[in-house]
Amino acid sequence: MSSKVNEKSLKIYTSQPWELGKTCFLLLTWIVLGIHLEIIGPTVNVLARQTNVTYSGISTILITRGAGYVVANIVGGITQNIVKEHPEGLLSVAFLIAAIVVLSTPNIFNLIILAIVFFFQGVSQGITDLGGTSLLLTMWGDNVAAPLNVVHLGYGFGAVFANLFVRPYLGEDIKINETLNNSTILLEDKSNILIPYSITSSLCLLISIGHFIFSIREHRIRREALRNRPINYVSVSTSAINEIKEVEIKNVSQYSPQSCGNGYFTYGLLMSITWIFYMFFVSGNDLTFGKFFFAYLKSSQFSITTSGAVWGMIIYWSSYSVGRLICAITSVFIPVHIAIGILWIFGLVLAITWFIYVWVIDLSITSLFVLGAFTGFIFSPIFPLSFAFINQRLNVNPFLVGLLLCGSAFGGMAFQKIAGIVLDIKANHFPSLLMTCVVLAIIFFAMAFIISSIHQRKLNSNKNSLPISDNKDISNKSEEERQMEAYLTKDEQDKN
Repeated sequence: MSSKVNEKSLKIYTSQPWELGKTCFLLLTWIVLGIHLEIIGPTVNVLARQTNVTYSGISTILITRGAGYVVANIVGGITQNIVKEHPEGLLSVAFLIAAIVVLSTPNIFNLIILAIVFFFQGVSQGITDLGGTSLLLTMWGDNVAAPLNVVHLGYGFGAVFANLFVRPYLGEDIKINETLNNSTILLEDKSNILIPYSITSSLCLLISIGHFIFSIREHRIRREALRNRPINYVSVSTSAINEIKEVEIKNVSQYSPQSCGNGYFTYGLLMSITWIFYMFFVSGNDLTFGKFFFAYLKSSQFSITTSGAVWGMIIYWSSYSVGRLICAITSVFIPVHIAIGILWIFGLVLAITWFIYVWVIDLSITSLFVLGAFTGFIFSPIFPLSFAFINQRLNVNPFLVGLLLCGSAFGGMAFQKIAGIVLDIKANHFPSLLMTCVVLAIIFFAMAFIISSIHQRKLNSNKNSLPISDNKDISNKSEEERQMEAYLTKDEQDKN
């Protein structure tokens, strides 16, 4: 029985070769995304030195990048029809912006100008996340968990590659001075980051061209479809919440919580708010740890060389990629809510272990590298799995995707600024940020799960209370009729 279920699960993906091909190119897209976003990790000391600022100062550019990310997602959410109709074109524009930004970064020696440039890199990242995520949700629907994990797997691979090919161009520290306010000024010499940044810019340009070609192809397919006017039936969602629709929602605005809640305003509003706060803390951990782990390794208490710190980052991002790879495979066969629940249990255990090692046992270089590896391994699949889980509980449209990604961006901005201050004042508190994010994310996850369970129980109760004749009428509907109803409802929603 289980082998038949597994075969059916795999057939869902292998039976759609065009969507599978686009997903593979999105994997390459996320590899390059990981390179151009995470190249700052091992080069953060160089950027701080050439702009003559501390860690707290250099965190400003990450905050402005987050601001650009928020702006892109807000605009994308408002103009969701463009996102739905032209995701490939948006991805092409996003990587063209990234190519220009990355190429100019090594030549900037003023913090304000660098912050402005990073704002546009944030815009590029926001367009990429919004366009790519919406495209995957449209292609795969309720079966999006595995494709999301596969695509986001590329980010870790890209980060590993960024650390590997930047390493030969980084010089060792000459000295570290302590200023009167206990802030660290980094003095580093013999680093030439122009070459790796130029290579990264070229990769971004290639991805931009690739998505431009996909955009042209999709435009031709759409034009042929309009010419022939075939009726394309969409698959009916198999989730229990979408199966029972007691409320007519075809005239509901896409910007209303009622649309996200499949016709239930209160449910849609509560779940949307809860998930936004949840993503705030999920990304607060994910975006901060990867960006500042290198700086934490380089803090004076460990006396790790630049080369050693780069290897620490390589270990972290390698385990990050392995975690997403394993989860991409297992999510084909294991329900999403079970997988994400197990990950949060292990995440809480890991956060407690960090706390014990930092404040009780004392960290050695070996334990630091091991804990960093487990951090990447356990927390890496949570972001894509969370989107898959939300997609099963809500009607996810580009506007909701934009709000969720905005929550992620604000979390990253807040905790990155805090991390910069912490590393300047007392680096030992850096792992405490991980503990804070994990505990609060688990609380909001539990809240969302409880709200969803109560809502589902209420729906089942209403279904069971229907007269027998009504139940028969529902069950006697043919598959074609149900598909036609779903198609007409979706078409009406798109018009609104």
